[in-house]
Amino acid sequence: MAGMRSPLTVETRRKLYEEDSKWPVKAVLRIVAACFALIATILFAIATSFENANFSNTAGNGDWTDGLALAPVVLSFLYNIATLTLHFVVRRGHHFHPAWHIAGDFLVWGLSVPAIIFAVGGGIFWYWTPAVPSQNGIVDCAFFFNAWAPECNAVAYTIGHLEIAGIVMLFLVFIIHIILFAFACVDTHKWRKAGEVRGVEKKEFELQYNKDPEQQSYTT
Repeated sequence: MAGMRSPLTVETRRKLYEEDSKWPVKAVLRIVAACFALIATILFAIATSFENANFSNTAGNGDWTDGLALAPVVLSFLYNIATLTLHFVVRRGHHFHPAWHIAGDFLVWGLSVPAIIFAVGGGIFWYWTPAVPSQNGIVDCAFFFNAWAPECNAVAYTIGHLEIAGIVMLFLVFIIHIILFAFACVDTHKWRKAGEVRGVEKKEFELQYNKDPEQQSYTT
């Protein structure tokens, strides 16, 4: 059956999309993913700039983990904007093969997995500690245990909150692209089946046309 697969006509492609009742859902998901990705990009970019300005990364931790998280969210934003632009503006509803979405969405959520792991594992928020006041009730920032207390290191709490918010946005982007990836797999299967059906019909037409050479010569 695979050998009988045939390229789909423009009319067949249009019909497949007209029969796709989930297209509005997919469009909304891409818009939401682009918004979440943009917010995450801003959050991680600010966190990275604060870390570069206030901390020296001597142990391999720090701003590179937040910088890594920028890769999937920037890619998600650009890919979703490009996809929506092609659908609604450039091609005016003439959509490209859903296999492209398999590659694009897989790349986004595939990059999101290590980005989430490293962003969580290398977050500044792990260093947060409550203040330990002295006997007279004063928080001495020179005291070792107060180095990461909010009273002595407020910027660490600002960075940590930015990281937590960015990780939440990144995780939502990750979930949305897994859903879109599943949709793309289903759509690609439908396109493949439609190509196989068209290939069979084309083969049957050729067999029928070539069955009677005399009739063929008569009609020509």
